Amino acid sequence: MKSSKPALRTLLVSLAILAFIVFGAAVGARKWRFYRVAPQSPKDNSKQQLQPTDVLPPVTSEIKGLDVISAFIDADGMANITIINKTRKTIIGIGLAAGNRTFTDDTAMSQDNPKPLILPNESYTFKEAVSNLPPNKPLRISVVLYDDGSEEGDATQRKYIHDERDRQKENRLRQAKEKP
Repeated sequence: MKSSKPALRTLLVSLAILAFIVFGAAVGARKWRFYRVAPQSPKDNSKQQLQPTDVLPPVTSEIKGLDVISAFIDADGMANITIINKTRKTIIGIGLAAGNRTFTDDTAMSQDNPKPLILPNESYTFKEAVSNLPPNKPLRISVVLYDDGSEEGDATQRKYIHDERDRQKENRLRQAKEKP
């Protein structure tokens, strides 16, 4: 009988160790599954849009005499692109292109006698919500309109600006006629 007690004790200790290992593996597997990151669904495009902590893609100027001096995303999720006008002309409108999207800031859209937007040798900060910008597309200053009537840059975007100016002018004239 003495020989069966040590064999029984060895068997019980072995079973206890085996149970401890199985229990540890089960707990570890459950925690691994709980902390694992769920895969993103194909419809979730939040990763495709820039976030406020991201860096802007490269920003360049296609216009001679306009230089980009700063480009960053602020805490409000706005792209801030600061340019300097090194020409001797006053700018009343400027256009930015990113991928197939265009953005303009044109003082002639809202008034018949446009005010200066950027004086010679002055800087200007163009602001646009990052969520409006296509992801991972370089940004470029693509159009400039001067107060003397001259302009430079992308012909398609310039045509769009002129068409929009005409449409806005028609709206102002129609509203002026409607007022008693």
